[in-house]
Amino acid sequence: MKRIDQMISRLVPLLRDADPVSFDNAVEQAKSQLTAETNQSKQTDLGRLFDIQIATLKDRDVPEQIVRLVQNQKDAVIQKASGMIIGEENIPFLPIIPRSYLSPHSQMAATRNGVKVGYTDIDPNSITDQVKTSHKPYYIYDVEDGTSTLGNSPEDAEKIINRQRRFSFTVAEILALVVHTNVLSRYCVWATASRYDGSIMNPYASLNDTGRPGLKWGFTVGSDGRWASPSAGSR
Repeated sequence: MKRIDQMISRLVPLLRDADPVSFDNAVEQAKSQLTAETNQSKQTDLGRLFDIQIATLKDRDVPEQIVRLVQNQKDAVIQKASGMIIGEENIPFLPIIPRSYLSPHSQMAATRNGVKVGYTDIDPNSITDQVKTSHKPYYIYDVEDGTSTLGNSPEDAEKIINRQRRFSFTVAEILALVVHTNVLSRYCVWATASRYDGSIMNPYASLNDTGRPGLKWGFTVGSDGRWASPSAGSR
């Protein structure tokens, strides 16, 4: 909108002597042209982000068949994201690979902190999700990396996220976040929408004492400023 207003302000002196109809037509034409240019620029930027994420998956040795399933969604993902209002600091979209397609062990092995490779010792069979998600690779949109829930326990964070009418993350979704961003350099992230061992414990990702990324589990009763619960605006 700011660019549109700037263009209109430049047009006004040029069209001051024009008749009202010509003036209105010129302004509307300028608005339409700039809106189209802005939308095209936005789609170009989203396309670059999509390609970077695909390149990351390939670089981290994700199986070609899985990468292809994700990559084939490009047109639909960009079309959806370009029509959404994305939070100013939020990530427009992230590709999610369900645990049935790629285990947490393999996805943590695709996580990096500098040269250090991620790991997990937890039993994938003991993880359960509290929400239904696609059984095939899918995308989430308008991703907030947890800043808004920093310092809250998963239980309290879930209430905040629900009030915002957003979606808490499953294990597969925090795995995507830590593969494609450096969020762990700022704080640990809870999988608020998943449980471990059928109890009140939640899986989470963090850096260990040596700076290596890890997927672990912890009790949900408390938290501090080093912990956050990410969310998405749409699945």
